[in-house]
Amino acid sequence: MKTTLLLLTLLFSVSSFAQTQSGVYAQPVLGKGKPQRPLQLSLDIYPFLFLSNGGGGTASVEFGHWQIGGVGFSVVPPDYITKTFFRNVDNVTVVRNNAVEVFANYYFRPDRKGVYAGFLGGPEWFIMEDKLTRQREMIRKTYVVPRLGIRVFPFHKCFYADASFGWSLNLSGTQTRTLGQSAYNASGGGFIYFLQIGARLNLVKPKF
Repeated sequence: MKTTLLLLTLLFSVSSFAQTQSGVYAQPVLGKGKPQRPLQLSLDIYPFLFLSNGGGGTASVEFGHWQIGGVGFSVVPPDYITKTFFRNVDNVTVVRNNAVEVFANYYFRPDRKGVYAGFLGGPEWFIMEDKLTRQREMIRKTYVVPRLGIRVFPFHKCFYADASFGWSLNLSGTQTRTLGQSAYNASGGGFIYFLQIGARLNLVKPKF
């Protein structure tokens, strides 16, 4: 939670600084009077995944107040992810976490900046290893994550940073599994946060 609050505070600060430098002290949360952006394509990455022997990001289309797209990533999960998604894993290692998911975000502003509410979800694959016997298995779990976030464009109208947080809900059960000489089980869900950096491009010419 502290990490997420720090990320959100940083994004708000950068956004406020950029707006001040451009002669705009503050913009309303709902973006009253702001023109609606045209159909756009957005591409971004999760930078912290690349620090965990992995990588991933999203691709999406934007229209009206909506952003809809897909997510893909592969990572060696850090300890907090293991502890969030699993229980009784003292003798079990999560070797790798892969996912292919979909997401949808609704922005309060018509220019699709600032605060949004949304969800993401889909299947994730975990390669599990028993520390005692080195025996491995792959399991699949399905999750949905309601979330809140904020997207800012601090340096250029095309480039953005996006921070969000939500609660991951396990839709595929928490049954105990036996692997080698160890037993473990998936958790029912937990708090999770995201940080993305990316860019968006117009797919049609703006009318303004």
